[in-house]
Amino acid sequence: MAERETLVQQNTVYQGPIFSVSQQKVQLTNGKYAQRDVVRHVPAIAVLALSDDNHIILEKQYRATIGDFIFEIPAGKLDERDFDQPEHAVRRELNEELRMSAGIIEHITGFYETVGFSDAYMHLYLARQLQPVAPSDQLARDFGESLDIIELSFDDMQLLFEQGKINDQKTLTAFLYWSYIRG
Repeated sequence: MAERETLVQQNTVYQGPIFSVSQQKVQLTNGKYAQRDVVRHVPAIAVLALSDDNHIILEKQYRATIGDFIFEIPAGKLDERDFDQPEHAVRRELNEELRMSAGIIEHITGFYETVGFSDAYMHLYLARQLQPVAPSDQLARDFGESLDIIELSFDDMQLLFEQGKINDQKTLTAFLYWSYIRG
């Protein structure tokens, strides 16, 4: 039977603008102690942006964490403007990253990204009826953000999936959902 650990002590060892790291001392049900390193991360959103029922818009960008380029759906962290209305972040990220707005935004699901060490939670949305944002209304991209915008058909996306080239968790989840709603 799964049993709950008891938190004995907690110490924040790093505090940054997006996440913090805590070391926890926990007592196990057998009376022994263990250490847990926990990353506390602000919630985030990700967007399955469909230009039509058969086409997705992805980003290709370099990620220092993996030292390579990756295909991703648009995403971003929530800030103080968004905690009660994550859809605000959806609209902002679509503008900043894709230079698009959406006529329809629907919440799909939410999930913990890496429960083995982090409480990072992501809300996944579907955006349809995309329209370009006028240059005068475009929001600035995050500092250092460099990306290519790619539109792919469902068949092309499925091929990338089968080749193991879609390996970002939020993008995999979005693709599986898209596959599901296509029947």
